[in-house]
Amino acid sequence: MGFSSAVLVARVWEYVSLESYLSCGLSCPIRSSDVFQLHHFHYGLVLILVGMGFLAVTRRQRVRWDAALIFGIGAGLCTDETGLLLLKIPYYDPISLLMLAGIGFALLGGTVNAAFRDGTGEFRILDRADILIVLSILLVMSGFLYLDRPLVTIVAVAGGSSWAGAGILIALFGKKHFVRIWEGSG
Repeated sequence: MGFSSAVLVARVWEYVSLESYLSCGLSCPIRSSDVFQLHHFHYGLVLILVGMGFLAVTRRQRVRWDAALIFGIGAGLCTDETGLLLLKIPYYDPISLLMLAGIGFALLGGTVNAAFRDGTGEFRILDRADILIVLSILLVMSGFLYLDRPLVTIVAVAGGSSWAGAGILIALFGKKHFVRIWEGSG
C-alpha cells in the first residue's frame, strides 16, 4: 500500500510540476539553481532506512505494520526516480516505468507469499484507529511532497489539506493506536 501510494503521489506531483512550469514562463522560480536539489529519491532513502531500522529491532506486530508502510513509501519514492537519477534516462521512459512495475510486482509477490505462508489472521485485530492512522501516514507523505515546492495555489492547498487531514486523524485516533503499540498489545 505504501509503495503504490508513494508512486501515485510522486507521479501526480511530477505531472503537476511540469505542467505548471510549462505554463508560467519567465515568472517561474528556477529549480536547477540550487546547489543540491533534494529529489523524492532522497526522502525515500531516509524512509527506507527508518523502516528497516524498526523492522530489524521490533517484534510487536503493530509497529511492524507501521514500519512496513514507511518502508513501502520509501521504496516507492526511490524506485520512482531511480531511472532519472541513477540511469540518467527520462522520467517517463519505458525502462523507468518497467522498473516501477517490476519492483511493485516483486513487493506484491512477497506480500502474497507471506499471506499464504503465515495467514491473514493478524489483520483481524485491526480496528478503525489502526486503519485511520495508516491513512494519516499516507496523508503526511503526500502533504510533504506537495509542499516541497509549492508552485501553484492548488498544489499548496492540496498539500496543506493533506497535512491538516493527517493532523486531525492523528489527534482523534493516534492516542489509541500508539498506546496499544507502547503497551505491546497486538
